[in-house]
Amino acid sequence: MLWTWYSLRDLGDAAGEGDGPGEVKAINRLDLLTRYLNDYRFFLQKIGTSHDAIDLEPDFWGYVRSLGDPHQVPAQVSGANPKDCGSQKNSATGLAQCLITMAHKYAPNTAVGLHLSCFDWETNPQACVKDYASLGAKNADFLVRDVSDRDAGWYAQPAHGGRDTFWTDQKAAATLKYLKTMAESFGKPVVLWQIPVGNMAQNNTRNHYKDDKVDWLFAHMDQVADAHIAGLFFGPGQDEQTTVESDGGNLINKTIAYHNSGGTALK
Repeated sequence: MLWTWYSLRDLGDAAGEGDGPGEVKAINRLDLLTRYLNDYRFFLQKIGTSHDAIDLEPDFWGYVRSLGDPHQVPAQVSGANPKDCGSQKNSATGLAQCLITMAHKYAPNTAVGLHLSCFDWETNPQACVKDYASLGAKNADFLVRDVSDRDAGWYAQPAHGGRDTFWTDQKAAATLKYLKTMAESFGKPVVLWQIPVGNMAQNNTRNHYKDDKVDWLFAHMDQVADAHIAGLFFGPGQDEQTTVESDGGNLINKTIAYHNSGGTALK
């Protein structure tokens, strides 16, 4: 099981700040961060000795980066959880390390992944490397990158912004180059999460939107492996999108064919 621990958004709401940089301000509230870390401990204890994986806080680390050096973004870490994290710094970096340390303590067979939320990765990948070094990415077990929360055909419609999120070979190559840089900078594999399920045989209606990520990835597994990507997790981030039940069998058929081919060695 891959668990996506995505709860600091709720902390932002509880602080009256909402999401975005507002939720980062909420980690400096002792009462709220205490409640959050207690919930996280309970979650880890329920996992126990299962061989699972945890994706830590999509988007949040990007909002931290928008406020400056993660070492300097304040958080009430040691006071909120003196039992497990009393020696951690009272900063966003300390919180990241607290979450990783707690996972290793309470769910010892579980791998914990730090989510890559670098909104400027295309223009400044080295800033991403620097900030994730500050967050302590070397202590995570893997890194996670979200692909897209919605199908490209959905985003392309004028009512949804008219954005072009289809992949060309050039776009895909740039993404994989960035992920390879992050993987090699920290010696950690990457998994891709929230990969849209649509395909080009769909008709851009509810649960049948077009996309090209499934077909591109399965056709280029050598390049995927070369970028040190160790797992692909497919699924929509919104209920109007194409699903494995509505894609005409494309994802399942490609998965079976890939399995039967013997797969691709990890690098």
